[in-house]
Formats: sequence, structure tokens, C-alpha cells
Amino acid sequence: MKNRVALTMLGVAFLLGGCGAGSPDALRGSAIVDDHGWKTIKEVSGREIIAELKQTVKESSAREKKAEEQKEMPEYKDGVWGEPTPELAENLAIQAIEGPVALEAVENVYGNFDGEGVLFLENQFDGAEQSGVWIGVKEPDERLQQLLDVLQPKVDAGEILAEPIYIYRSLHTQKELYALQEDVAEVLKEMDQGRGSFSLSVNTITGDIEIGHDFLKSEQQKELEAKFLDHRFVFTQEGNMVAEPGEPSIIWADETYTETPVEEGGFLLSIKEGQIFVAGGTEDAIYYSFPEARELKVGMRVRVESTGMILESYPGQGSAKFVEVLPDYKPAGAMLSESEAVVKALDAYEKSPLDIMLIQRISYDTKKNVWIFNVLQDREDVSFEVEDR
Repeated sequence: MKNRVALTMLGVAFLLGGCGAGSPDALRGSAIVDDHGWKTIKEVSGREIIAELKQTVKESSAREKKAEEQKEMPEYKDGVWGEPTPELAENLAIQAIEGPVALEAVENVYGNFDGEGVLFLENQFDGAEQSGVWIGVKEPDERLQQLLDVLQPKVDAGEILAEPIYIYRSLHTQKELYALQEDVAEVLKEMDQGRGSFSLSVNTITGDIEIGHDFLKSEQQKELEAKFLDHRFVFTQEGNMVAEPGEPSIIWADETYTETPVEEGGFLLSIKEGQIFVAGGTEDAIYYSFPEARELKVGMRVRVESTGMILESYPGQGSAKFVEVLPDYKPAGAMLSESEAVVKALDAYEKSPLDIMLIQRISYDTKKNVWIFNVLQDREDVSFEVEDR
């Protein structure tokens, strides 16, 4: 089972990592540094380690005290971050102890580190070979020795452990990754025809370009790869692909009417040029841009597949990729269908305090020949009837 805890400190994103750190033999000395151009000391997880701290004390009482405090956290005890195991406790300890110390030291020595390399915290629970705080420097210079000189005394004093901190030669800097992301975004915007959406990130650790999308054809993906030959792309299709020109974006029900109550979907409460408002039922209250809006009718019960982000206003705002029109419920003997009853309810209550008629449920009373609406108004349940005529 994978467990993840996100850590963001002063604008630097860390991935939670860590497995238990051992207790090396007591040694008193300075950090190991190659004096000949920062050559590779060893490889860990496929990365070239160019400098490392020395574990100079067996007992790290100050560090152990802080590590024990992580086990008292309610989130740890309650299993919020996964099964409370010694491994998870040590992950949290690395996050809370070595992580902040390493970050502070890097900032003190380098200032803004974005142009120098990358900094992250990796976790074996997420598939990493080796957990720990990773400081990747692209072009190491004398400042790397200064960084070691800041961190080593903290190891000597028992405040942190040396083992979870890895200093390696990075192939890229965070600034370069940001620039790469902007370049790829510009190409993607040219490919987007306005109906689809994409998410884009460049993996800090691997440098992979990760794209989620619902419009990129295979030839467009190959075109992107050809423009950025030195980088690996990871494409993920999110939901259905947008409709091609000439293909329908409205999915009509096989049957117009049904005598069986429909429970799924929300209600089309307003339609404007290029926009629909859907609310109630099983759908959130959201205004969607939708070019085919005029082909729909107010009162319909629909399911919406959106594309891109939904703005967290109220009601929400987004774009609809597909609108599925569900069968219109019309009980045997009823004069009105459900959609017609909704229109009648909207007409009757448009000047009432029900600014947004959040319909929770509609039922038909065959004895009284009325439609019963259960709506949410000002966080309270309200019901009213609409005559079936």
C-alpha cells in the first residue's frame, strides 16, 4: 500500500520519503568531499553522489526526541497517512527534521536555488529506491563546500542524521524546468482548438514532461516529441476525447420518455447563447460554456462531462465537453413530463427568493395529480407542488 504526505515549505515542493536511518559507528570528522572537481563518490538510486555528510555520533538524542513526537501526531495514530508503522514514523521524522534543516541551509548558502539545481524529498512508499532529502546541484562550485560546512556541525551535534541527506549531480535546474514547461505550454495552446483542455507539469526528479489531455491525437503527440527531442513525454488521456468537428457533443437518450423515475443527472435551469446552467439532482450547480447550448431545452435532466478546471465560485464555472440528455420521466396518465413540470416550476417561482432552485428530488403523486418538488433553499429543505396541467 502506498502512502503519501505532501510537504510544501517556502515554495519548494517535497515528496515525503524515508525509511529508517541506521546508527553508524561513531566517527568524528568533516564531510567527505572530492577535491578534484567534485567527482562522483558513488551512485545511489542511479544518481551521482558528489558529496556526503559523515555520521559522527552514535546517539542523536535531540533528533530522536523530535522523531518520537511524530508518533504522537493524531494523523499518524489514526492512520490518516497510512498504517502507523516504524517506517512511516521515520518518513515523518525526515520530513519534519532533515527536510527543514536542509532547506534552510540551501537557502542560506545559495539564496534562490531554482537556478542552481533541484530539491525534493523522496519516499520509498511511492516506489523510490532510496528515501531521503535530495539536493541536486547541476554545476557544483565552492558553495557546495559551504553547504556541507553548515550541515555537518548539525550532524555532529546530534540534531540531524547524515544518511537521509543526499547531494548529487542534477542534469537540470528548477529554473530550466520552469522554462521548459512554458515552452511546451505555448506549443500545446497552438494545438488546442478551444474545445479541449490540458494539464502540464515537468517532473522535478526525472525531468519528464507530463501532460494530461482530452484532445491530443497521436500525430500531435509525435509532433511534440519531435520538438523536444531531449525530453521524455508521459501522456495521459483524461476522460473522453473531445468531439471532432462534425461529431456530436450532445448524447441523446435512446428513448425520449420513460415511465420509470430517473434518479441520475441534474436539471438544465437556464440556457443562453453558448452557455447552460445545470444544478440539482446529482450534479453540482455550475455554469458551463457549451457552443451547442441552443440545441437543448430548459427542464431537461442531463449529465455533463466537463473539460478543464471548474472555478470554485458559486455557482461554479467551467466548460462542458459532452452533455448527455437522459429520458424524460412521464408517468402513465400524467399530462406533463418531468421536464415540463420543471419549466412550470421555474415560471411560477422565478420571482421568489429561490434564486437558484436546487432540486433535490421530484416525484409524481398519482392520487393528487401533482408534481412534488423537494428543493434546497438557504440550506433548508423546502417542498412545493406543481399541478399536472
